[in-house]
Parts: sequence; C-alpha cells; structure tokens
Amino acid sequence: MGLSRRVVAQLIGRSEEWLRQVEQGHTRFDSIQIAYRLVEVLRFDNLMELIGGSFSGHPVERNVSLPLVPLNRAVMDHPSARAFVTEAEHSMPSLATLRSSIDECWALWLDSSHRYTELAARLPGVLIAARSIRSAAQAASNGSVEEAGQLLVDAYHLARLLLTHVGDYDLAWLVADRPIGILARTRQPLLAAASSWHVASALLSLGYYAESRDYALAASYRLACEPSVNHRLCGALNLVAAEGAAGAGDPGRSQELMASAARFADALAPSAVDHRMGFGGLAVVITAMNIALRLGRIDHAIKLAADADITDNSCVDLRVRYYLTTAYAYSLRREDFAAVFALQRVEQACSEDIRYDWTARQTLQKLARNNHHLIKRDLAQLLTVAGLA
Repeated sequence: MGLSRRVVAQLIGRSEEWLRQVEQGHTRFDSIQIAYRLVEVLRFDNLMELIGGSFSGHPVERNVSLPLVPLNRAVMDHPSARAFVTEAEHSMPSLATLRSSIDECWALWLDSSHRYTELAARLPGVLIAARSIRSAAQAASNGSVEEAGQLLVDAYHLARLLLTHVGDYDLAWLVADRPIGILARTRQPLLAAASSWHVASALLSLGYYAESRDYALAASYRLACEPSVNHRLCGALNLVAAEGAAGAGDPGRSQELMASAARFADALAPSAVDHRMGFGGLAVVITAMNIALRLGRIDHAIKLAADADITDNSCVDLRVRYYLTTAYAYSLRREDFAAVFALQRVEQACSEDIRYDWTARQTLQKLARNNHHLIKRDLAQLLTVAGLA
C-alpha cells in the first residue's frame, strides 16, 4: 500500500518539506540510519534500490515465477491489432459456455487455494474468447453485442484483480480502463459503476490518490441518480474514495466517506454481500486498517484488526486480505511474532498468496531483514513457500 509523503516523513522522524527536498534532489541524506529507515518504510529490498529509485508510489517488483505472459498478451491485444494471434481465437464458444467459464474463474479467485495458478492458466483463453465473440457480434450487427460486452467486461475485472495482487499495477490500470470504452454507448449503470470502482482502485494502487477519490465519487454521484440505491456499489465506491482521500492528505473527508460506506454495509442483507466487489462489513474494516496505516496510525490499525469479525467461513479472498493487512501492520510496529502468525493464517487460507501476492512478499522480506532469531524456523518455512529462501 502506498504511503503519503506526510506519513513517510512522520515514520522516519523528519519533516515533510525535508522529504520533498530529498525527492527533488535538492537535499542529500545526512544519516545512513535515515536511509535504512526509508528502505524499511517504503519496503524496498535494499539501499541501492532506494538510491536508484523514487519515493512516490510502490517500488514495482513483478513476480516472474507466475506464468503470466499469456494473460499479459491477452490483455494487451485487440481484435484490430491481432499482435498475439493464437489458435484459441478461431474457436469461439457459445455465450452460455463463456458465461459459465467466467463464473468458474470468479469462483476460483474468490475461494480456491490455487487461485493464482488456476486463474493464470484459464483466464487468457476466456479473455480471448470473450473478445472474439464480441468482435464477431459487432461485425454481424446481431443482438448479442451487449451481452458479449458484459461478459468481456466481467473478464477484464477479474484480470485487474489478479494483476493488482501480483504487483503489475500499470497493466492492471490498462485492463481496468478497457471496460469504460466498452460500456460508453450502453445503458448499464450498475456495470459502469463496477467498472469505475476497478479504475479507481487501479489509480489508488498507482499512487494517484486524489484522482482515485474523484473518479470513485463521480461514479457514486451518477449512481445516486438511479431510481433505486445499490448499497453494495455505492459502499464499495465510497471505500475506495475514502482511501484515496486519506492518501491525498484529507483525513477528514476520508472519515466522512468511511462513515458513509459503513452505513451502506449495515443496510446490506447478508445474502446481498457481493464478494466480486469485495464489499461488506469486513471490507469496511480492512479499508479502515489500510487508511490507518496510510496515516501512520499503526496502533489503531492493529486495534481494528483485533476487533474484526473474521471466521474460517469467510471466503478465501477476504481472509487473505484481512490477514495480509494485519501482518503488514504488525511488521511496521516490529512485532515480528504477530506478523508471522498472521502470515501463517494467510498460508492456511491460500499458500499461493504467500508466493505471489505483492504485499505478502514485501512483508516477508522485511521480516527476513529483521532476522529475529526466535521466529527463524517459522519464517524460513514461509520464505520457502514464497520462493524467497
């Protein structure tokens, strides 16, 4: 998760103006301890990466151990370009078969212990098929264009989530933006709002905090003009806007948006919780933890984690998000025992998140640098699972 300049400055014990001067090259480091503290706070692998990099956003570390080339090419390609033509493009399933395949992919992502490898294997073919079906429907000018577009949008949403988790934020933004063009000439306000949530989330990952906030709020305002209120979509948009506001240095507005999101969550019936959007009571808590961490309120984030209602019956995706955020919070407070315990809970839910998720890998690398001898064995096991041993 990205930290604002103000929060980074607080965490290293320097002024925001000093940090700005360093970013712009007007001031040099005057202490090796400060440099190493920045390495820890920004979660770089080493001091050289910090010296050669930038302070804004995330240090990008693409995880090449997951075979994502087919997915990357499926995302980058377009029927008008056909830069990466495959045989799969010449075999188009029916819309019903495609819909079933996309639903299966969503089920894998939300609740499978092998969600990364299985999705990386299946989603490229689904994306290619969806794009080909829509292109053929457009060429034939038949009535299936809109339905084919809906399925393609759904596949793009899923690809955005996977790419975000592995740390490929630039490509995640590209794939998040694709549905906006697809839906531009249609009247599908709910799907358009969901797509706006993905774009705002992608902007948040890239460190465009104010833009993320404004994009989400604009979508929320449009949705409010609809005849009936969709609580889950409005709530999800308010959550990402709240986190964007916090990153942009507006904690007051962030708090207002969080309160609004909480009201939407309270209004949801249990059966109405949509795990694809990741919105509900637990999602509100996880976002509140993220915001507390962005603002440097580590103790508050840990208290929120302790008070959260999390059970083994929660879907894999929610459990992983909760325990990863908790582990990161404890690592910032240098409570390595608690951080490792939270990561072990992630491993129990889905060991592939330990191996492929960006936050998990960065937290593990931070714990490894701390070299706490009492957790060495447990940490070594996690590092082995992550492929970092």
